[in-house]
Amino acid sequence: MVGVHRRAGGSRGISRGLLVIVALIVILIILGFLWSLLGDRISKQGQDAAGRCVEGDLAVSIISDPALAAPLTTVADEYNATDPVARDRCITIDVRPADAKVTLDGLTGTWDAASRGQYPAAWIPQSSVWSSQLTAANPSIVDGDSASLVSSPVVLAISTEAEDAMDGNVGWIDLPTLQRSDAAMDRLGLQGWGPLQMAMPIGPQTDATLLAAQAIAAQISRTTSGALSPEDAASPLVSSTLTRMKSEAPPTDLGTAESGVQMLMKQTDPAAGTLHAVPITEQQLYLQTKDDADPGVVAFLPTGPTPMADFPVVTLRGDQVDVAARDAVNDFINYVHAPEQMSTITELGFRGGGRLPPATAAVTFPVTPSPMPAPSAPAQNSITEVLTRR
Repeated sequence: MVGVHRRAGGSRGISRGLLVIVALIVILIILGFLWSLLGDRISKQGQDAAGRCVEGDLAVSIISDPALAAPLTTVADEYNATDPVARDRCITIDVRPADAKVTLDGLTGTWDAASRGQYPAAWIPQSSVWSSQLTAANPSIVDGDSASLVSSPVVLAISTEAEDAMDGNVGWIDLPTLQRSDAAMDRLGLQGWGPLQMAMPIGPQTDATLLAAQAIAAQISRTTSGALSPEDAASPLVSSTLTRMKSEAPPTDLGTAESGVQMLMKQTDPAAGTLHAVPITEQQLYLQTKDDADPGVVAFLPTGPTPMADFPVVTLRGDQVDVAARDAVNDFINYVHAPEQMSTITELGFRGGGRLPPATAAVTFPVTPSPMPAPSAPAQNSITEVLTRR
């Protein structure tokens, strides 16, 4: 019997199911190989991290001005997620808000960890008003010069009616005269207002009052260039002028700049009000009024060099500060200065290398044409002593 043959040139077909099985096997082999590589890499990274942290973990405390603490904490959380290491220690940055006077008392006296928390490796107060006092009282714990992290110009919060009359016509040098003279206010077109009722609060977070006083002192001393000198700051002219201004200043409800702004916002007739102006940082005024389309107050910048709240980073040293903590502070501050991280802070109204928020009815964030040079520590301390003297 003749057999039946396949046609010449024909080929045996391969099952599609078999091809799928083979492909799946190949894919599984590749995935297994990649998973093994990834596991090895993760294991190596863990071993490397453990090797780099042979000295263990280290929590690094930074005490901050309360207004700055919240955004700085956000940046610290991002920094901690990078698993920072300093001198074979795994670092965790802990930012805590604290009142400047309370912190200064602790750093110049005995630090009570039970009530104040861990001793800080750095302190960032609202301005160098505080670092100047620390340097004078306990210089041995200050590790070098302090550099500004961010800044905020000092302005006067005033009514829109007053701003219309005073804008471009009033400088820091004019404030003492306006405070004691009805006629000086009349010449500005503010008839019936009486003398300028400018508060000078010295409660918590009122560095703006002290910085405004520095600007006034520099102007009445005829400091045409450079910083206010210690001699001028301690002069009888400056002391008597500021003492009189303080004695004639109306109080604010809570002894703070913010409570003064609240008083201004509630006044229906600014001319008859008990308060006309209060020194405050631009950032504080922005934060207090940003959600109000018509707050009734604006930021007024007197002519002359503008005092700045400079938020200095005061790195500390001593038996209670590990050298790795000081290195960690420096690394963290460098991280903060990157534009993306800095914007987390500046978007709340601070000035720095990041994005500013949009202008509001009260605060427009103009360019500061002439920042005032910061006086030396002795000069600042002289002004502070006059304003805080009982």
